[in-house]
Amino acid sequence: MARTEQQLKELLQQDASVTPALLDELLLHIGSTDSELRDGLVYPQLATYIASESFTIEDTNRIFDFILSGHGLMYRMGTADTTAVLTRSFSALALAELLVMDKTRRILNQEQLYRLSTYLQTYLEQEKDVRGFIDGMGWAHSMAHIADVYAVWFTHPASRPQEELGAIDAMIRQLIRSDYLYVDEEADRMVTAWLQACRHGLSEDVLLQRIERNIKEWLESDVTWGDAEWTTYRNVKQMLQTLYFRLKWEEQSGLVLVEEWLRQVHQRTHGG
Repeated sequence: MARTEQQLKELLQQDASVTPALLDELLLHIGSTDSELRDGLVYPQLATYIASESFTIEDTNRIFDFILSGHGLMYRMGTADTTAVLTRSFSALALAELLVMDKTRRILNQEQLYRLSTYLQTYLEQEKDVRGFIDGMGWAHSMAHIADVYAVWFTHPASRPQEELGAIDAMIRQLIRSDYLYVDEEADRMVTAWLQACRHGLSEDVLLQRIERNIKEWLESDVTWGDAEWTTYRNVKQMLQTLYFRLKWEEQSGLVLVEEWLRQVHQRTHGG
C-alpha cells in the first residue's frame, strides 16, 4: 500500500535509508505541492543518496529514465496544470546532482548523454512556466534550476559547450521574454552556466554573438511601450547588467561590447 505524503514526510524525518522502493516514492513525490516535503525532504534525500557510495548503476538508470520522460522534466508540459512545473523543476535539480556524480564515476553511457543534450534543449524551448516563488507552494524556479543543470553539464567530460549553441540561444530567449519579469536571480544563474561553458570550450566571442543576435531585433524594432515591451526592456537590462559585472569581476574581455548594448538599451527608453 502506497504511503500518503504525510506518512512519507514522517519517514524521511527519521533519516530512513533509501531502498529501491523508497527511491521510487521519492521520484513519485518530487513535485509535491507541499514545499516542506518537496524542497526540505525529498530533494535533500535524493541529493544525499546520489552522492553516496551506496548509489548504484541501477539507481542511476532509474533516476535518469524518470527525469528524461513525461514523468519528470517534461511532466505535463504544455498543459494548463499550474502545479506541474514543480515536478519539472525539481527533476532538473535531481538531474544536476546526477551529473555531478557522473563527472567522477562516469556511469552514464554515450547514448544517454547524447539524449540528455537533446532533451535539455527541448525542455528549454518548451517551458512556459517560469515563476520563481509561488504563494502556497514555495519555490518552483524552473529557469534557475535548469541553469544549474547546464552549469554542471557544461563541465562534464562528455559535454561539448561549443556545440550547444541552440541551448545557449534558448536560454537567452527565456531571459528576455515579454510575459514574465524575472525577480529571483534567474539571470545570475544563467550567466553562471554561460561562463562555465566559456571555461570549457565555448568562445566568449561566440557567446556574445549569440546574445547580440537575440537582442538585436528588439533593439531595432519599433515599440509602443505597453506592458510586454517594458517587461522585455527590464529583462534585457537585467541580463546585460548581470553579464557585465560577472565579466568584470572575472577580468574577462567583452565588457566594451556589453556596455555598448546597455547604452543602446538606455537610449531606447530614455533617449540621449
